[in-house]
Amino acid sequence: MNQNNKSRLGGLRRIELYGNPGTPEGRNEGGKKTIAMFHNNPSLAKRMGFILRKEIEYPKESSELAEFIGIMLGDGGLSGNHQITISFNNKTDYEYAAYICKTIKRLFSVNCHIHKRRKSNGADIVLNSSNLVDFLISRGLKAGNKVENQVGVPRWVRKHPLYETACMRGLIDTDGGLYYHKYSVKGKVYTYLKLGFGNRSKPLLQFVFKVLKRLGYKVSLGGDNLSISSGLEVKRYFAEIGSSNPKHINKFRDFFGN
Repeated sequence: MNQNNKSRLGGLRRIELYGNPGTPEGRNEGGKKTIAMFHNNPSLAKRMGFILRKEIEYPKESSELAEFIGIMLGDGGLSGNHQITISFNNKTDYEYAAYICKTIKRLFSVNCHIHKRRKSNGADIVLNSSNLVDFLISRGLKAGNKVENQVGVPRWVRKHPLYETACMRGLIDTDGGLYYHKYSVKGKVYTYLKLGFGNRSKPLLQFVFKVLKRLGYKVSLGGDNLSISSGLEVKRYFAEIGSSNPKHINKFRDFFGN
């Protein structure tokens, strides 16, 4: 077989495998197969300078996903089109950060890492994944400053009472918590524990307020903050809604007992 026939057969075989490169369909098919080849051989992709998108699981709507949305609306952010970050206090919330990382693993089958900031107690959960950013945007999150954009809770969460409650738990676990309040009567000092939440995004603040009111809690709202001040109501909150943040759970137990 002469060289021309070999080249012709080679070209036909390439078209059979990857499609005709002279047509949009062929280029699309070839691109898909090339990407699949690189995913099966990441070292080859790296040597050739190709950056592959990290594969993730795409979870269905659930209470766990709704709680994660609340966490992201609280302390999370989308950086550009490829990175998510969730900020936390490395001294007081390290256990909660570990819980968040496990949640990310369960939901999306990807790992994250923790970046500690120098000369402070601040730290960030960091995950680089364009696919995950795209998915979270499709689920209602937005890139950019939450306060400037006055972001709210996605509609799919607000349509389901259980999702609303889970999302609120994520918001309060990040941007809220338990606070000691002291007052004195005739020289005697009294202390009680109240639950508070603060946010300068009015839609988020109103969301938490409306969900608590729907569930029958006595909640006060003023400025950028709301609170539950009754000890019985705080106990009820932890019995019915609960918390995924060990810092809040431990403070509750220390005050009220197990």
